[in-house]
Amino acid sequence: MNKKYLVLPAVLVVAAAVLAAAQLWPSPLKELRAQNLCLGMLTEKTAGLLYDGKGGRLTVDEYESGKSGADPVFSTICFVNRDAEGGAADRPQYTVDARPTDTLNDPVQGATRLSGGRSGWVSPRQSEVQLPAGCPKEMKAGAEYVTVTLKVAPGVVVAENWDDTALVAASRTVVLEAVDNLAKQYDCKA
Repeated sequence: MNKKYLVLPAVLVVAAAVLAAAQLWPSPLKELRAQNLCLGMLTEKTAGLLYDGKGGRLTVDEYESGKSGADPVFSTICFVNRDAEGGAADRPQYTVDARPTDTLNDPVQGATRLSGGRSGWVSPRQSEVQLPAGCPKEMKAGAEYVTVTLKVAPGVVVAENWDDTALVAASRTVVLEAVDNLAKQYDCKA
């Protein structure tokens, strides 16, 4: 047998081994997505902070509505709910999503701007916070910014007796954990 015919199969075996090792090698992205909710953005403890007070187990639905080849973080909306007793539909608590953008939205009326080197704002019903400046490039976002948006369901606002201070504090914790965990996944911390 001619040895020159063995070179191609040997190269293919080595390439397959390298590819398999790269896929199986642990990474912050894989680890955080495996152990946390909402594509690794939220721990279960933090996910339960915004709550309508009516009981029920915390449930999370990740609805992907984008291109199949793109990073799912940009095409997934995470719905955080409480399951209802008696087989009724789940009660929405809030949604979280991350989107690339070239322009930032103006804060809603009454929103609090973040400080301490953070970019974004928090309000009782909606919050928008940008990931650190290096993240869009690391995430291959194709935009100048990546914004994490949190939208709180009306039932949670009512359960807090319209207490803006409590809602803003809980919203700040939830949205900042989402931003920090995404930055860890893509190794683009501030």
